[in-house]
Amino acid sequence: MKSAALPIALLMLTTASGAWASLLYDNTSTDTGDTVLYSIGPYTALGDQIQLDSAGVATQAEVELFNNGAAGTFDAELDFFNVGSPVGSFLGSSALTDISSVGGDVLDLTFDLAGGLTVPQDLIFTVTINNASAGLDLGVDMFEPPSVGSSDNSFMIVESDGIYYTFDTNSQNVYFQLSGTESVAAPEASSCALLGNTLLVIGVGAWMRRRFSAHESTTSQSQHQ
Repeated sequence: MKSAALPIALLMLTTASGAWASLLYDNTSTDTGDTVLYSIGPYTALGDQIQLDSAGVATQAEVELFNNGAAGTFDAELDFFNVGSPVGSFLGSSALTDISSVGGDVLDLTFDLAGGLTVPQDLIFTVTINNASAGLDLGVDMFEPPSVGSSDNSFMIVESDGIYYTFDTNSQNVYFQLSGTESVAAPEASSCALLGNTLLVIGVGAWMRRRFSAHESTTSQSQHQ
């Protein structure tokens, strides 16, 4: 009979030495029905300050916009920053171009972070709109509460004329999802010792089975002589 102990031990080793791709932040479940429009500022960028489930390497992000105006096209840039006063140092960005809208529609935008972006647990993201057709009236949709990670729902981050500041919200956060690989701390010495003992027991068990089988074979041959 095959032993299940070795696969289990290998699973423990894999879990201890690596991390699985997962959601780092998710606020996409409960729509509040509100949209913050770029035109009301007017604002150049809209975003939020969030706390991820864990620091890690982000690989993909999703934002949701609503166009309250006419049909047209636009470009969108997603930027990441450290937390500051209110915005800290720049971390990285991703861009989409020539996005089409039919007017009065919801637009779910997916940004791929090529090569992955190392992010801290607390960070700020903003979405900037460029090259928008005349007649577009875009805004970010608001959801609450986050199902993965957290965010203070009393404010969001806005940018106007190159100046970033906080903007009071109606107890809600910007629609945003960030996925990637969580940071995993090195396994503690006790965990390594446990894994080592497990592998040792497996080795001893295999040796005992081989020895027992050899004994049975010798006994069987003696009885038949």
